[in-house]
Amino acid sequence: MRTAWKILAGAAALVAVVLIGAAIAISTVDVDTLIGPVKSRIKDVTGRELTVRGGAELKFSLEPKLVLKDVSIANAPWGTAPALATAQRLELQIALLPLLSRRFEVIELALVDPVIALETDSAGRGNWELGKAPATATSAPPSDAAATTPAVGNLSITGGKLTYRDAKSGHVTKVGIDKLALRSRNAQAPMAAQFSGTVDDVAVSVEGTLGPLESLLQQRWPYPVALEGKVDGTSTAVSTKISKDGTTYGLNDLDLRVGASTVGGKFSIVTGGARPKLVFGLVATTLAVADLPLPGGAAPTTAAPAVAGKSRMFPDTPVDFSILRVVDADGRIAVGKLRLADGREFSNVKVQLSLVAGRLDVADFEAAALGGSLAGRVLIDAATAANPSLQVRINGNGLDLGAILTSLGKPREVRGGKTDLMVDLAMRGASPHAWASSATGNLRVVAGRATLVNTKLDLTSSLDKLFAAVNPFREIDPATQLLCAVIRMPFANGIARVDRTVAIETNKLGVLASGTLDLRNETVDFSIQPKVNSGIPVDIPRLADLVRFSGPMTAPQVQVDAKASVAAIASVGAAVSTGGLSAIGQALFARLEDGGATPCQIALGQKAGAAPSSASTKAGTSGSNPLDDVGRAVGRLFGK
Repeated sequence: MRTAWKILAGAAALVAVVLIGAAIAISTVDVDTLIGPVKSRIKDVTGRELTVRGGAELKFSLEPKLVLKDVSIANAPWGTAPALATAQRLELQIALLPLLSRRFEVIELALVDPVIALETDSAGRGNWELGKAPATATSAPPSDAAATTPAVGNLSITGGKLTYRDAKSGHVTKVGIDKLALRSRNAQAPMAAQFSGTVDDVAVSVEGTLGPLESLLQQRWPYPVALEGKVDGTSTAVSTKISKDGTTYGLNDLDLRVGASTVGGKFSIVTGGARPKLVFGLVATTLAVADLPLPGGAAPTTAAPAVAGKSRMFPDTPVDFSILRVVDADGRIAVGKLRLADGREFSNVKVQLSLVAGRLDVADFEAAALGGSLAGRVLIDAATAANPSLQVRINGNGLDLGAILTSLGKPREVRGGKTDLMVDLAMRGASPHAWASSATGNLRVVAGRATLVNTKLDLTSSLDKLFAAVNPFREIDPATQLLCAVIRMPFANGIARVDRTVAIETNKLGVLASGTLDLRNETVDFSIQPKVNSGIPVDIPRLADLVRFSGPMTAPQVQVDAKASVAAIASVGAAVSTGGLSAIGQALFARLEDGGATPCQIALGQKAGAAPSSASTKAGTSGSNPLDDVGRAVGRLFGK
């Protein structure tokens, strides 16, 4: 918005220069002596040289028209562009009757193929800020006609180009003008506005009403703006009142609609400090990320770049944090419904943030998401470009396991499975790979009871291969009854060393995992131990004793060490009841060295009998001694 305001102010100053020239031109009348007085007076008033290479023409009628060809206005001495503005043709149509009282009303000012170069210097001064030339002994006093501020009714620009260059950031905004028209009865009346063209390659076509041009030139506030049309093909409308108080420019009573998104509230820009400061309080009923017009369109979703013959999950592509050092900010945003580009939705989103000298502190955010709630804090310190730091703290409560799997690209029909999430990580660097390689802190996920509908295995998927090896029941059971799942990973400099802190329990199996997750080189090496829990069907041919899951994270390999004893039990089980076989399996494969603790209790660092966490429900136990179960099962084998 600060850029838009400077462009608007620069354009208004340019119009003022042209109108001054119009007043001088009409008072001179003699076409042969027309150009000299115009150039001289503009130099006196603005300090800028006006060049007319193609000559001038004055057409007399009930509405006289002055035509200047191939014109240019000099840039500021420090400017980088050759001229502030050039135009192939400049046309001014003047009301005849007001000339009798030496008033100059420009019915229409038209610029054909102009090139306008707005820019600021390192101190933030604009090249459109026109200073008067020093008075000299030979300078003629201004005539009444020249001193009178001329009025304008209509302004049109056809086929123009405008650029705005900010010296501090080096960023250049490019505006292509197909057609710009401002029309009003006079300079004191509201203007009907129409624009079609591009802003940084984003197509824009809008029309509506603005306040009087005279109010803008004389900076009478508030200044109303109401426009609607399409931006990047999306229906857009904005209504606001621009205000100025000292060095603060504000948008009050803001009502912005972009596609399905609606945003209201207040927004202001404070200038005059080391950096411009954005201050805002915004409320959005709905905010769809896909509706937001971005230069060149939304960033495409692409595969990670190939590195050394493999794809990388965390690319080395640098993330540009330079914008955080250009402006400061302080504000709140509340969104009733936030729709991400991938279709996911968050509701009741509230964000409070501050940005000072490159340090962005999202001190408090919360949202209803994934069937539960998320809250936390994000701190990005990019005060120096060399080594920015990130701190991420997120707590999720009561999340849906099915929604989490879908968001990870692994959709599966799930009933139940309330999940708690905790992320507390500190990172450094300027790319996702650098962040992953330096991640230090903790990650914990605890899921409770759920029914996972078993779908057809995709043997090209590493995860499906792993599930098939660890849980053979998935191939024959219509659903897996999950009792709990735990992922607890402590990270240090991008490496998580897991010692039985990853666990899954179903009504038939318990699984514990140990090993290493290395985000630096994006590899995984886990040893996974499944154990029989209860209800082993007789048609299970084998159960893995140890599964190794290792290799690059994008394509890990699954290696299985079959347990020969399970095959033996299966053959014996053909002659006994399922209950007896289950008891034998439970006794043979249960880990008793942990004092009877379940896998989820072990993963959470709890002892047997500990109360379950809020999200996870531990595997139920009868309290009976497994050795007694073995005795009873063996007895059944011999008919006792």
